Amino acid sequence: MIKMNITELRYIIEIAQCGSVSAASKRLYVAQPNVSKAIRNLEEEYQIQLFVRTARGMVPTREGQQFIAQARRVIQEIEGLNRKFPGNKKGTDVDMKISIPRASYASYAFGKYVEQVRDAEELRLHIRECNSVQALDNLTKKHYNLALIRMEDKYEEYYYSIIHLRGLEYEKIMDFQYRLVVNENDPLATKKLNGYEDLEPYIELIHGDSRLPNGEYLDIKETPENQNAHRRIHVYERGNQFMLLKDIPGTYMWVSPIPEELLRRNGLAQRKIEWQQRRMKDVMVYPGRKFLSEDEREFIRQLKKEAIEVSK
Repeated sequence: MIKMNITELRYIIEIAQCGSVSAASKRLYVAQPNVSKAIRNLEEEYQIQLFVRTARGMVPTREGQQFIAQARRVIQEIEGLNRKFPGNKKGTDVDMKISIPRASYASYAFGKYVEQVRDAEELRLHIRECNSVQALDNLTKKHYNLALIRMEDKYEEYYYSIIHLRGLEYEKIMDFQYRLVVNENDPLATKKLNGYEDLEPYIELIHGDSRLPNGEYLDIKETPENQNAHRRIHVYERGNQFMLLKDIPGTYMWVSPIPEELLRRNGLAQRKIEWQQRRMKDVMVYPGRKFLSEDEREFIRQLKKEAIEVSK
């Protein structure tokens, strides 16, 4: 009879993520021999080879990939059980880690969700704004519950293959085209724009860390948006972008739709630009839909609700 050791499953998941036993043991704060022993125990118990040593480190075999993907699902289900049946804990207990892109509607939806759970006896929520690469790493390496990732349509198959290879699942939240956001009192808020050339006298604010999982930056030179690449400010904090748009005349930014309340609060205006053809989508990624807790499902519902509202 096979006896499952949850701790050993966590060890091999970490080895797969780190690519070495030594790196995994450091991240786990566990002695290296104990981590090595976990591999031997599982390989003997299930009669499979989990890893092979290569110049790139410890690489899962084909069977190992399948085993590790299933191990992730097992861990997620156990964590879901612990959240749903907290034993002797009193009252409600909300514990969730979420990664989101720099999307105002997503942080706005998070605020709405917090209002719903603010009376929980134990409330531990973590939200991190980051690019899609970091969000996927947070999900698979740092035990985050959810990752909202953003992708351009032409890269979607690339992202979906990465999601599949990591044994994850996803659902679409919103399709959109970028909108132009400016200070509501700036002449650019009402100026007729026929193409990117009309934006050349102005200064574009752009997020400075959008990358594909292979490290390639999405700031690719052949895209029409880069015709104004010589007049840019790279921004790494979303709070700064609103301040800069308000304080620096002649600045603009291409953004996902922003809730009207946030526009009013920050003195901004957003414009739909018909000739802006860059098509995007936001996708929610998680270890498995059947493993989602009710708290996670409720946040996704709130996110979809806000996505519908800003898309109008």
